[in-house]
Amino acid sequence: MTENIVDQEKLQERLVANKFNAWMGLKITKLDDHSIEITMNWREEMISNPKARWTHGGILGALVDVTADFMIAAKVGAPAPTVDLRTDYHRAATPGNLRAVGKIIKIGGTFSTAEAEVFDAEGKLVASGRGVYFTASIKK
Repeated sequence: MTENIVDQEKLQERLVANKFNAWMGLKITKLDDHSIEITMNWREEMISNPKARWTHGGILGALVDVTADFMIAAKVGAPAPTVDLRTDYHRAATPGNLRAVGKIIKIGGTFSTAEAEVFDAEGKLVASGRGVYFTASIKK
């Protein structure tokens, strides 16, 4: 596995420069050459079903996307456009902060692939997914 070319502090600055990511309260809590960990501060506005109090699936999908993309960004220098994204939902995410862990599948010259898992406050897997990113668009 290649080494990261962007450190955690610079990646965090880039992460929250996106207003949606900042609204989600995303914070990189761990970054090494093999994985990234991003936490998300839960907000009432994230509820999709007011009676059940479940977190909207789009929020979970966004967290999968951002986590996978920023693991790739650590390797190639910047986030890349998403080409394809798959998210699987394993259980309802109820109110509480979330933690996502991302790992590289493959870094390529044109396209790169990474995966992410999202865990609830109790450490239970709530969603997972894989994204393909257009890394040829990154100016080296």
